[in-house]
Amino acid sequence: MNLLHQLLLNMLIVITPVMLYHLFWIDRLLHVNVRTNQIIVTVICAVASLVSMMHPFELSPGYLFDFRLIPLALCFFYAGPLPALGVAAIILSYHWKSEGYGMYSLAISLGFNLILLWYFKRRIADAARLLSTATAAGLGFVLSLITAFVALFSMWLEHIPVTGYFFLFFALFSLIHSFTAVLVVYIIRQIKRNIELRKQLQYNNKMNMLSELAASFAHEIRNPMTVARGFVQMMRQNDLAEDKRLIYSQMVLQEVDKAQAIINDYLSFAKPQLEEIELLDAKPLILQTIQTLQSYADLRGVSVEMNLQNKLMISANPDKFAQCIMHLCKNGIEAMPGGGKLQIVGILQNQTVCIDIIDQGIGMTQDEVGRLGTPFYSIRGKGTGLGMMVTYRAIQNIHGRIDVTSEVGKGTCFSILIPSLHSSTYH
Repeated sequence: MNLLHQLLLNMLIVITPVMLYHLFWIDRLLHVNVRTNQIIVTVICAVASLVSMMHPFELSPGYLFDFRLIPLALCFFYAGPLPALGVAAIILSYHWKSEGYGMYSLAISLGFNLILLWYFKRRIADAARLLSTATAAGLGFVLSLITAFVALFSMWLEHIPVTGYFFLFFALFSLIHSFTAVLVVYIIRQIKRNIELRKQLQYNNKMNMLSELAASFAHEIRNPMTVARGFVQMMRQNDLAEDKRLIYSQMVLQEVDKAQAIINDYLSFAKPQLEEIELLDAKPLILQTIQTLQSYADLRGVSVEMNLQNKLMISANPDKFAQCIMHLCKNGIEAMPGGGKLQIVGILQNQTVCIDIIDQGIGMTQDEVGRLGTPFYSIRGKGTGLGMMVTYRAIQNIHGRIDVTSEVGKGTCFSILIPSLHSSTYH
């Protein structure tokens, strides 16, 4: 039972570093160079070999066995021959420091194993990718067989009697050694497959987003252009009264402005420009923005109430911040088609400027709230949703966030949270 326990412990020692490597390094695999990855793989394989050697199982006094060859083989295939030679040197050094005897047999065993690995490396093109579980099983068995042969030969030279127990031991050792090699390679292949699937899924999501955004953008541009084209055709009538011609020309300009606004939103989202950030007081900027929207709110029967503290100091681009406030307030006004009250509250709390924009509109479900700030979703049920995406990105760029609470039939609260900066600490 103790032998089986040691074998299973060695199996765990070999598998655990592989799992930890992919668990903590999977997101960086696509962003690091090959050299860095080779160094990390070499270090992991060396550590796994050393830990395995610290927990050996003894066949006979002086004859200790472990699974050090599996990390060595992994290093050879996934990092290269030179790193594997380094791991082999570390194995020999540790054995010499800890045991001091059996160096020749260990060196011979490692030499045969490295030659075998080199042969497989030459025969299997791009072995790190094409190494199959069947090949791993055969390779694991042959490596354990070489180890057993060298051990038996050394025992024969030292006149140590070989009994049936030794053959049973080597059979069990080879079986679990091969199974561990298969399991490790299988885990690596599955993780690599998951990485490829993840990359493909990300690519597909980007392409779907691009196609849907392009279709939505084209649709939104087509609407004002179609209206403008209709008014231009009507203006070409010879008997058209001058006052109507003036009205139609104003309509054309309004539709062109709509198209321009959609294009600006798209460009702001697709290619954000470097913005001039400055220390500003949010209160006067909010007051100025609401003053611009006041007539729009009056036309829709919406009253605006404001409760803003003084000195709401933030670091932001004033034009972008005003655009965010205007967009959220305009959405709040449009969410109340039958009129209502729009509240704007600004306070300083825990070194954070909190600006709440509260409407009494139709509200949103939790699913709709979760989709805010994503492409193709508009609060108004039409449009590209670009305005909300630009708003979310602009707030994130100044290290803030937008929290949304909403209830269907009662209204919505947009909370803008931005770190506060005092003028004396701003440089």
